[in-house]
Amino acid sequence: MKPVALSLLLLAALPAAASAAETRCGWIVNPSPANWWLTDAQGEWIMSTQGGDQAEGMDDLPDFTEGEWVVSNGGSYGHGCGCMRVDTEEGDWKAITRIYSVKQLPLKTCSADPALPQLDQ
Repeated sequence: MKPVALSLLLLAALPAAASAAETRCGWIVNPSPANWWLTDAQGEWIMSTQGGDQAEGMDDLPDFTEGEWVVSNGGSYGHGCGCMRVDTEEGDWKAITRIYSVKQLPLKTCSADPALPQLDQ
């Protein structure tokens, strides 16, 4: 292959490599101020910790209390079900580093998924 053709091939592959977003579905949990995570079939993915890191896009999360949301700890804290288009990173723990979109789902969707833990309804 000619060097120019190889360079063009590599450049064409860059956008695909840069868009590593994935869809993850499960329980979206907010038990207390600034603490958020998603629990899916692969485990718990941290989105935000109080006084710590938070995923890019956290400020754009929808108001989950307008849909099906189980309140705990008073106020608007609790959990719901949803799918998120995100970037993730695995290290000492699993983290969501960027949130592109979120779709809230009915609670029964997560409750019926045998791969997810059962949370109080």
